[in-house]
Amino acid sequence: MSAMRTESSAGTGGWRAWLRVDTVVALVAVVVLLPSSLALLTQPELRPAPAVVALIVTLFVTLHLTTFVALRHPLVAYGLASGVMLALALTPGIQAVSGALFPSTAAYLLVIAQVALRTDLNVRVAALAGGIFGAGLIAFTESRFDDAMLKIGSFVGLSGAVAAAWAIGLVVRLQRTQAEERMQGRIAQAIGDERMRISRDLHDIVAHSMTVMIAQAEVARALRDAGAQRSDQALDVVIDTGREALRGMRAIVADEAPRDPLPTVESLDALVRSMRTPSVDVRFTETGQRARLRPDAAVALHHALREALTNAVRHAAPPVRIEVRLDWSADAVHAEVSDDGGAGTGADGLGSGIGLIGIAERVRLAGGELTAGERHPRGWSVSIHLPAEGVGG
Repeated sequence: MSAMRTESSAGTGGWRAWLRVDTVVALVAVVVLLPSSLALLTQPELRPAPAVVALIVTLFVTLHLTTFVALRHPLVAYGLASGVMLALALTPGIQAVSGALFPSTAAYLLVIAQVALRTDLNVRVAALAGGIFGAGLIAFTESRFDDAMLKIGSFVGLSGAVAAAWAIGLVVRLQRTQAEERMQGRIAQAIGDERMRISRDLHDIVAHSMTVMIAQAEVARALRDAGAQRSDQALDVVIDTGREALRGMRAIVADEAPRDPLPTVESLDALVRSMRTPSVDVRFTETGQRARLRPDAAVALHHALREALTNAVRHAAPPVRIEVRLDWSADAVHAEVSDDGGAGTGADGLGSGIGLIGIAERVRLAGGELTAGERHPRGWSVSIHLPAEGVGG
């Protein structure tokens, strides 16, 4: 079972996808380059025929559209853009300058950058070679470049532009890969830290049980029949074994810091009350009859609700309203913490989500699932589903 899912509205989904740098650059290219190219077509010295103007405008618009297609399908965009550039280079009827040298053709460089960013090595190299070949085709077939040095200089300049765009794509790819590796490292660290905390909670759970076992065994020995020598020996073994195991476990996972009482379902009321302030309105609703939770599930539920409440207060500017729902059934408990987004994003921004990842690992190890995502139109929601062991806890 998955530990944590992100809803389609979270992360890069929704309106945030339109704020990606790739998309912004493509939009700027349309706004800046396309009007410039259209303005050049109106210059008297070019004098293209109306049919040629219509064809070239269509090719320019298509070329700009490929920059958006490249965000998801770089190979398709590269094929279309290369075809458009070939058509512009071979289209007759434009005087003074080739159609492949208008400002809008710089959009082709954006497609080359996306190919370098999003495809594997063989495809990247092939795209670079294709771009350089196209630069040579434009430079050496352009009839207006009648001087050999001019042709060579044009080829070097165009090839350099293609190579620069390709290199920029590689650099961005490297940066994103490194950022992803850092994020994965933080996630692994969060999971490791949470597992360490789980081991300490396990110590508390098992230590409590073993302490009770030892105490009960001592009582049984005190109340035994005076002549029950064999019972005495058996109880001695239970007591000694329990004490030895408890000492060994404390030596492995215990630390010297004072420990709070182990969280339980009953401690959720106090947790909710502790989050209420004049600027934070926390509503707590519980339905169904409380069922028994295993100790690890109870701890996971408490920690997950605490993390969700803390995030709601931290990442939403006050005043904020938070709703906590706890729905019980005979074999499961479903908890949800949702906020209304407050007065906007808080000073801590959207956060890294690492805290929730650690909590999701705890929930997963307890046999449950944690789901987090944005709410519409505003706010955030965290849902926790954990197994129960029957009504009567």
